[in-house]
Amino acid sequence: MLAYEFHTDSTLRFIEAPDPGPGPGELVVTMASNGICGTDLKIARGEHRFFPPGTSRIPGHEAIGIVTDNRSGDERYAPGTAVALAPNISCNTCRPCRRGFQNLCENYEAFGLTFNGGFAEKILVPASAITNGNLLPIPQGLDLTVAALTEPIAAVLRGLRPLNITSDDTLLICGAGPIGLIALLIANHRGVGKVIVSQTSAPRRELAAKLGADVTLDPRAGDLAEQVLEVTDGAGADATVVATPKGTVFGDAVRASAVGGRINFFAGLPSGGGEIPLDANLIHYRELVVTGSTANNNADCREALDLLASAPGLFSPLITATFPLNKADEAFEAARAGEHLKVVVTDG
Repeated sequence: MLAYEFHTDSTLRFIEAPDPGPGPGELVVTMASNGICGTDLKIARGEHRFFPPGTSRIPGHEAIGIVTDNRSGDERYAPGTAVALAPNISCNTCRPCRRGFQNLCENYEAFGLTFNGGFAEKILVPASAITNGNLLPIPQGLDLTVAALTEPIAAVLRGLRPLNITSDDTLLICGAGPIGLIALLIANHRGVGKVIVSQTSAPRRELAAKLGADVTLDPRAGDLAEQVLEVTDGAGADATVVATPKGTVFGDAVRASAVGGRINFFAGLPSGGGEIPLDANLIHYRELVVTGSTANNNADCREALDLLASAPGLFSPLITATFPLNKADEAFEAARAGEHLKVVVTDG
């Protein structure tokens, strides 16, 4: 089979790999689509901790496909069943798992990260993923390319959950990449009162407005917190999603918050850049709630699939380029260039 593999010299290139043969308890999925995200680009740069020099592995963790060989004994996955691969496999016994943080499992395994993923014609699904519930049947009628948005939508849903956004809220989204725009679309779908999007790129601000942002701001045009206070009549943002890895924005989010505001630090910072100045007095005197989120679990992915199935047309505009697997190098280059929102590798 054709695969796009990370090699020992820290490059991604095409290989002809043996077709996976499932053993007892396993199955094989023929891939239909797999999105490219920032994690994949980090892998391609040779900078991901799970891909140190000397590694040979197929990345791809936003994987959608069709079961073609089922040795699992689970009748839900008969050949021909379309499935999404919830990527993060938890042990369910460590302390984080027992407390509901399966995405932070101490014995974490993941498609496309710790073992072969979706940038290949076929993928072997281990028994642990099947028994753990990581294989999610796709609702009938949902386009399999659009379904590749399941994993990023799941991550955003997880980040938004503790913010408890309502129709009375003003939501500030810092960053209009795919994650920020997914947050915008979900907020509009839920009827949030006002959505403000902060983004340096003018084309991305225009796109955010087209997708339903009530206000767009250029953080370079002046102090971001002051701009937010101005467009909210001095109140500030009731909820904020920080979806850009720029350190100063985290502090801006705190200063831009209303009394009782809730903030999600969705983005991470580059290695070594995790210490940023925050005004702790504002958190104290405004009674702000500051949260973080990372990755997702199976329940998040199921919720994302249900949302996609109920409103597929809402999210499909985010996919702005598709490439067949045999042009995965062009797909990565397109994603790297930053001119597209979501680039998806398909079965051709």
